[in-house]
Amino acid sequence: MWLSVIGAKSLSVEGAAEPSGSPVELPSSVIQFFDEHCYDCHNSDDREGELDLESLSFSPADRSDLKRWILIHDRVKAHEMPPRGEPEGRKAFLETLEETLHQASVSHQRSKGRVRSRRLNRIEFENTLHDLLGIDLPIVDLLPEDVTQEGFSNVAEAQPVSYHLLEKYLDVVDLSLEEAFRRATEPKPEFKRHLKARVLADDFSVKARRDRRPIFRDGYAVAMACNNNYHGRMDATTVPETGWYRLKIKAKAFNPPPGRGVWTQIRSGVCAAKAPRLFWVGHFLAERELKEFVFDAWMIKGHRLEIRPGDRTLKLAPGPSVNNGTAVNRGGIGTAIQSIEIERIYRGNDRERSTSNVFPSLKVKDGGLVSQEAAKDMEALLMAFAERAFRRPVSAESIHSYLSLAEHILDETGSLREALFVGYRAVLSSPRFLFFREDLGGLDEFALASRLSYFLWSRAPDEELWNLARERRLSEPEVLADQVDRLLGDARSAAFVQNFSDHWLDLKDIDFTTPDSKLYPEFDNVLKHSMLEETRAFLRELIDQNESVTNLIDSDFAMLNERLAKHYRIEGVKGPGIRRVALTGNEHRGGILTHGSVLKVTANGTTTSPIIRGVWVLEKMLAQHVPPPPDDVPAVEPDIRGAVSIRDQLEKHRSTKSCMACHKKIDPPGFALENFDVIGGWRKNYRTLKESGKRWDKGPRVDSSYQMADGRVFEGLEGFRRIVLQDPQALARNVLEKLLVYSTGASIEFADRREIDVMLSRATSTDFGFRSLIHEVVQSQVFRKK
Repeated sequence: MWLSVIGAKSLSVEGAAEPSGSPVELPSSVIQFFDEHCYDCHNSDDREGELDLESLSFSPADRSDLKRWILIHDRVKAHEMPPRGEPEGRKAFLETLEETLHQASVSHQRSKGRVRSRRLNRIEFENTLHDLLGIDLPIVDLLPEDVTQEGFSNVAEAQPVSYHLLEKYLDVVDLSLEEAFRRATEPKPEFKRHLKARVLADDFSVKARRDRRPIFRDGYAVAMACNNNYHGRMDATTVPETGWYRLKIKAKAFNPPPGRGVWTQIRSGVCAAKAPRLFWVGHFLAERELKEFVFDAWMIKGHRLEIRPGDRTLKLAPGPSVNNGTAVNRGGIGTAIQSIEIERIYRGNDRERSTSNVFPSLKVKDGGLVSQEAAKDMEALLMAFAERAFRRPVSAESIHSYLSLAEHILDETGSLREALFVGYRAVLSSPRFLFFREDLGGLDEFALASRLSYFLWSRAPDEELWNLARERRLSEPEVLADQVDRLLGDARSAAFVQNFSDHWLDLKDIDFTTPDSKLYPEFDNVLKHSMLEETRAFLRELIDQNESVTNLIDSDFAMLNERLAKHYRIEGVKGPGIRRVALTGNEHRGGILTHGSVLKVTANGTTTSPIIRGVWVLEKMLAQHVPPPPDDVPAVEPDIRGAVSIRDQLEKHRSTKSCMACHKKIDPPGFALENFDVIGGWRKNYRTLKESGKRWDKGPRVDSSYQMADGRVFEGLEGFRRIVLQDPQALARNVLEKLLVYSTGASIEFADRREIDVMLSRATSTDFGFRSLIHEVVQSQVFRKK
């Protein structure tokens, strides 16, 4: 049905033109095709699927109208409409409509550009302020969540600017400037503490019955593997001020199982029921030999550390035995900590660098600025700062309003420090800082530098990019290609891997649900964070080695550590580090679809749904948009007691005519993944709750066979993979489009399609290598134009 793609609410086709564009006459071949194959069902009387083609106007200057016609074109091109056979005139219809839509889309881009006014999202805002001011405050959580479109938070169309948003941004600007000026003019607070085991345990034997500190044993503070909340908390690690701290922890495993270590988690917080939220610091694998582990943690004033075993596959000590301190004598498993060193650090810059960031060429004395010609120095400093903040050269005339404001403060107070603070604040409050300057047509050198840097680093251009832009060399294809490789080879490109995958693959939603502890008692925080590391390391490997994007569907390697390997039942992987592991083909792994992170974010914490996972695969991997279900169709809820199978429920659900068209596409990839449970474990049977409701039991057997919308039958994930990999270009097109949306901040338009076809043709020579696709994106006119 047409409705299943277009959507009843979005289709208003009463013939009147939208104000933004006048109707034009449809090409005769289009009218003839409609007359012969479409009007019988989609006319003003029948309106099947609530679509009236007889009254549908053609106003390509109106973007919403253009989108409707693109959907019609794509349905016919995909052989989804008309529903019977190969209709006469289809080729001519598609050629004519494609050319018409292409020209209309090109015309729109020439007059308006692809990308609307795009601003820094909150991640980019934080990184840019850090680089500008030499600070390290984690300010992302102080800003409102960014609205997403197509999964990404940097798409211009989805970036409304409200009074509330501006107010929060200005609050963060004030906070950041105050921190930067304080660092540049005042001594930094120092804090360093070396804590021995007895202090960490705090004489546990005295307070055992009313506290949950580690137990002091044989010179170690021992935290036991148990269910007690906040066990392993250490009062002596309480920090006096909010800031970054470097933690050096010397620890080993206590009574580890044969051949295993003890995965240990570190969190910070109040560590008490009055403030139960705990903040993740990291994890390590404690082994039989004493080792030192180093972490950097942002800790809030008054918070302390909680260090305890974090592996739920270990045998847990009974709560009473932990509370009374006897667990260590009963063979309990734990982590033995010899010492902890806590030192205040500054991850931005030291004082000298901080001063050079905000007061270059000036000396600081007794908290004040030394200047012989305050007005002249102020103008030079403000111009230099504005140039860095606006990411392009400025003149005194172009920043006259900021200079005038700063001069007024200087005359009124006589304080160069106050004048610069107000001037810098005005610059950081300017649309020229918050928004990208991108003029119609090709990007100028500085706009190109910004687009490239924010694409691969999520931050402003560095000095090398700036100099190339000033020399007008960055736009040279060879230079641009070298810079792509340089940026990808820099540690700062980790921001691209994380931010792109977090939004493309929904990894940012990893905590949206919590697995049911009765159905999935083996799930823990160490496993969750290892899952995220796996997916990011996998994408990093595809980029670094220029591996084919077909590896997203199936690969002969995985990126694992010992904890993940145990979860996936893969032998021979030891140690905490994520590394490349060859697969033999019998592990049910390989490719993004088998990653625990992806399988968790596509489940609800209790059950799996082929609908949720099917939609995810279609939209994230196969570039097929799935419209929301009609409002009057109830959701399909899996039965955790196993009385009615999800397959039976879906068969009944899809028998409804309005549901059939979409479920023919959605259900196949969803059922292909049914052998994977809520936390990514392989299963042959579903888990169900026992009558007691306290533990799980083996439920009905999983059936992961199905058939594609075109009738091709497959058995499980392996069969589904073989079908999908028959068209590797479709996978590459999907990745290319996601990269284009993320890098430019705009959705794919019809005018982009022809160039994408050319880009894919060139990338064929590298078997659609991931790095090659990134290069294709950056060299394209889609990337290099507004």
